[in-house]
Amino acid sequence: MRGFAADRVGAALLGLLLLAAGAAVLEWRFDLLGLHDRLDTGAVRDVVDADWFSWAAGGAAVVLAVLAVWWLLARVPRPVEGGVRLAGADRVDVDVRSLEPRLRESLERSAPVDHVTSGRTHVDGGQLVQLRANVDPRADAESLRRAADEIAASVEEAFPDGEVAVRILIDGPRRPSRRRTPRVH
Repeated sequence: MRGFAADRVGAALLGLLLLAAGAAVLEWRFDLLGLHDRLDTGAVRDVVDADWFSWAAGGAAVVLAVLAVWWLLARVPRPVEGGVRLAGADRVDVDVRSLEPRLRESLERSAPVDHVTSGRTHVDGGQLVQLRANVDPRADAESLRRAADEIAASVEEAFPDGEVAVRILIDGPRRPSRRRTPRVH
């Protein structure tokens, strides 16, 4: 999650920097604020008119383009493998994708929740199955904790080497829909 937050901050700072650079270019081109009369841009003009400047600007553009492509490719989501190899078994693979619906059903059956969703992510040494549900407004904390403990224990028992783990996130009750029944004439 920290990487995602850092990406957001980096993207916001880069966006602000690009906006400021664009505003500076517009001001330089159209002299909107009348700063050209007060500024001496002779040194800048000499550098921009130099023979090497176009090559340096082109090289900087290529370096920035390569960095941008690298940054984008580094953030492409990687597909999560569907199976894990059981410890102590030479050729037994378990398809974790088939485990998700069973865990969702188990949580819906054993806990006072509704609208259960699931997803898989790759973590160090295995996979994490994340279950997310909305709590029933009449639920008690003890039944939620007991159901979560049972599901986590069953996954730990099935995968004692820790290659598959489960995380259960319980959100507040769903808000009732603000839509009313359509009026029939």
